[in-house]
Amino acid sequence: MARIFAKAPERFAEAARNTKVWSKVMAQVCDICGKGPQFGNNISHAHNITRRRWSVNLQAVKALVNGQPKRIRVCASCIKSGKIAKA
Repeated sequence: MARIFAKAPERFAEAARNTKVWSKVMAQVCDICGKGPQFGNNISHAHNITRRRWSVNLQAVKALVNGQPKRIRVCASCIKSGKIAKA
């Protein structure tokens, strides 16, 4: 029984290496300015109101952080304004 659990962390570590930079589970927040999603309403022609959200245009960018290249999630407005130095 102990053998099965001993190998489990290796499988999880391998799965973690094969994942994308981010997923929908992570917070949709810019690492530079802290901009997050906005919330509001969809209003149909019949005036049915449902909640919706506007997500931030986040991009995975390799940037210099403390002189070291690091992959961070930055909104498009921070990239355009030059707030980051790409590595």
